[in-house]
Amino acid sequence: MTRSPILQSPSKDYPETIDNRAVLECLETLQEKLSAQEVAEYTAPLDNREALQKLELEKDELSALIASIGFSSLVAGLATFSIAWLGLLLAWKPMVRLEKVARLIELMKLILENFEEMGVEMLPLQKIPKAEPVDLFIRFPGKEFILFAIRSHANDTVIYNESRDAFRIKRQRSEGIGRRPGLSRWKPDPLTDLGEQEFWFRKNCRNFFGGNARATRRPIAKVLIVWNPTQLGEHQEHLYQTMGEQKFLFIPRKQGGAFYVITKNQVTDFIRAYLAHRQSQEGNS
Repeated sequence: MTRSPILQSPSKDYPETIDNRAVLECLETLQEKLSAQEVAEYTAPLDNREALQKLELEKDELSALIASIGFSSLVAGLATFSIAWLGLLLAWKPMVRLEKVARLIELMKLILENFEEMGVEMLPLQKIPKAEPVDLFIRFPGKEFILFAIRSHANDTVIYNESRDAFRIKRQRSEGIGRRPGLSRWKPDPLTDLGEQEFWFRKNCRNFFGGNARATRRPIAKVLIVWNPTQLGEHQEHLYQTMGEQKFLFIPRKQGGAFYVITKNQVTDFIRAYLAHRQSQEGNS
């Protein structure tokens, strides 16, 4: 027995009726196509040059702001010591931001120089509610993703303490500053930040992975870059992962997740090795 479609009665507000059954059939067809992966994945392109230009503009603006605050503080300080210190405090946050932006510009230029022909796309300083922004997210054709965090801690050495599942800072003595050598925990924990950023990114930025739930489950390399002048200390052999002929510090954490830790000088080698490693994995599967 064939059922006739049940149509709603026209009204003055909605004179055109909707065939509910036809809508359901259309949705069911679309669901079947999605299940069969007939709908192609789509990711919105990222404009590397535009992102880089915005960062360079921000860098210039921050430099001008800090210079103006510094000059005003110097003039005011001639009369009042506390006002001079207030000026330095006002400049502190712009100085931290300037340092971050300058490092990102350097990192993005390095990646473009070496991987632009491979179609790399970069997204810097993606904001996250109530958390540190993602420093740099990059993706390659073929859906390979890398999440970078840039961190430093003065002229010190950072060492991962496996038993405590945390990074330790080995402080160097600095003449005239009064810093005593010793060990302390690195706070805030950069690996915890990276893990939270990856979770947020997967949950809230599906379009960067291809727009569907399956795409968001693709592997993401979470990479902490220890930026100079901070140094990365030597670690036990079992904490290194070999990719090709390269070895990189690789930390699986007790609470979940695994992270690569590299220096600024290892960025290019790491990306090449990781892409080759992923290509090998895909080939074997």
